[in-house]
Amino acid sequence: MKTTNKLRFFDITMMAISLVIGMGIFRAPATVALRAGNETLFYAAWILGGIIAMCGALGFAAIGRRMPVSGAYYRIFAQAYHPSIAFAINILILVSHAASSAGVAIIGAEYISAYFPGIHTSILASIMIIALFGVNLLGLRTSANVQNILIGIKVIMLLCVISAIGIVPEMQSTAPLIHNQGLMESFGLALIAVSFTYGGYQQTINFGGDIVDKGNTLPKAIILGVIIIISLYLCANAAYVHVIGFSQLAQAKSIAAIVVQSLFGNAGSFLLSAVLVISVFGYINVSMLSNPRVLQAMSEDGVLPKTWAKSKAEKGVHVFALIIFTLLSIICVFAGKSFETILNYTIFLDSIGLAVGISTLYRLKGEKISPLIHAATGFFILSCLYTSCNIFIFDTQAGVYGSALFAAIFICGWFITKKSHLRYTS
Repeated sequence: MKTTNKLRFFDITMMAISLVIGMGIFRAPATVALRAGNETLFYAAWILGGIIAMCGALGFAAIGRRMPVSGAYYRIFAQAYHPSIAFAINILILVSHAASSAGVAIIGAEYISAYFPGIHTSILASIMIIALFGVNLLGLRTSANVQNILIGIKVIMLLCVISAIGIVPEMQSTAPLIHNQGLMESFGLALIAVSFTYGGYQQTINFGGDIVDKGNTLPKAIILGVIIIISLYLCANAAYVHVIGFSQLAQAKSIAAIVVQSLFGNAGSFLLSAVLVISVFGYINVSMLSNPRVLQAMSEDGVLPKTWAKSKAEKGVHVFALIIFTLLSIICVFAGKSFETILNYTIFLDSIGLAVGISTLYRLKGEKISPLIHAATGFFILSCLYTSCNIFIFDTQAGVYGSALFAAIFICGWFITKKSHLRYTS
């Protein structure tokens, strides 16, 4: 592959930010405020979520240094444990990411549907996905450049929201928030929503084989990306509370629209719609950059059909894997609510997958692990287990059904991956 099609430090940093900052920060703070019940727990959840994310970034950065290959999120599990575990976890992640991309595309379609009367939102959402499929076919360098522009616009939008702190008068809450949940339950539920908003940066390791100076670039880019995300999130939440008021924030829905309208008046509504559509494109584009690399890795190892491993080597495009992920995303668009339910269940599995994923650090060869990385990894694992326990307690059905789904896919993977296991043990 030519150097021009390799990713640079700036590209990986932007992708780390893109994988995390989706639509969540424009909606999730209202949910966190409602679950927390007071400002102290609200900010504590966001701060702790940021600390957890930084610990995860340190751990996954160390993993990326040890295994800088494309599709690493599959290969670390296959190398450290067994291909069947890698198969089960990554198939669930791929489905959830495809469903998530579909859901985000539908949201974007709803924002622009007024400009396309008579066209169903599912059709518009599918057109968005297909358009980004075309962009990714142009090559890794082109899609990375597009991604840098999209995330840049999204960050500017967040900076506009943050600027409201110094421009818009502070809103005083008109009435105390009615909240009946206990301290531990409130904090646990708030942290679940926060953790979901911070998730995604770990997928950056999928680009390990496409990076210039992969050993140093990937770890530094992941850590810098997470630092930027934490800073933006804390400032944005301070802006939401400042402009809307904490009690009103907990009951609000379009929180970003309220802030933008306070800055730009009625024109702010149109501006926000445009930015949210850009956010949609950014999220789907980075999903198309990351997830096909996992399919590619599984195909190269014989876990999935070898024909899926076809690619345009000169452009850094995994064509067949990209087609599969695109089709899966479009299927999710038309499947609708059923996949939305699956996404709720996979939140439980994501926390388990992250804990198991970062634990591979201790099973991969490489430089000696520093005390800081040990501490960060241990804290991250405990936080993932805490999150999964909270979900199991407060949504037992999701925990039981999600575990059953994982078990079924694991059993299938065990039989499918018998041959590839020989490769990793030989």
